[in-house]
Amino acid sequence: MSLNLKAIVIKGNNAKEKDKNILLFSLEKGKIWVTLKGVRGDKAKMKYAKEPFCFGEYIVEEGKVNNVVTGMDIIEDFNEIAKDVDKYFEGNAMLEIVQSLDFEGERERYEVFMSLINGLKILAFHKTTRLSVLLKFMLNIFEIYGMRLYSEKCSCCGGDFHDNIYINHQVGELVCSSCKTFQSELIGKGEFNLIRLLSNLPYEKLPNFPEEVGEKTLKLLVKNFYNRFDKNLKMVGILN
Repeated sequence: MSLNLKAIVIKGNNAKEKDKNILLFSLEKGKIWVTLKGVRGDKAKMKYAKEPFCFGEYIVEEGKVNNVVTGMDIIEDFNEIAKDVDKYFEGNAMLEIVQSLDFEGERERYEVFMSLINGLKILAFHKTTRLSVLLKFMLNIFEIYGMRLYSEKCSCCGGDFHDNIYINHQVGELVCSSCKTFQSELIGKGEFNLIRLLSNLPYEKLPNFPEEVGEKTLKLLVKNFYNRFDKNLKMVGILN
């Protein structure tokens, strides 16, 4: 059976001879491992189809042992991401997040796919503040899975935030000082305001912010991701 998949390459590993196994994230099937035959040769026709971030229409022949790519038309290779160290690590972190997710339905798969592609377009072709696209993508993931982080009132008592604001890592939500527990962590005003802005703005209008605030916010979101999804994100190079 032949499949036509609009997909992006998440990761890959070398196989026998000059083959390559790649993990595709497709709009139609979600995540699926496929094999590219002879693609590591210098003259291979589809050598570009094996690279992370490569987005295209893949023709896949399903097999009993493995699924083999028999054709591919590129839509966008997002090559600009690989030219910038910060963008490269940021983009790889987004791919790592997708790799760790499970999809319970078509809605989640579709919304994550569109958020990833739209985020990578902004990352590749627009000037953005470091970490802004990654932070926005993570907040989108929480919202897609019914776990929106930002709230104007305490998620526990429903009262206003009069002074300090905390994130309760047990439930992954924002709480006031009266409702904080030993599992709650204080959020600085800068981080809270950044979460508020990013939660309510599209990728095209990402704000500028101090790099230190972005790094602190990312650490909060990574910790929250672990508690919400029980998945540990490595994000090599991002949090160093």
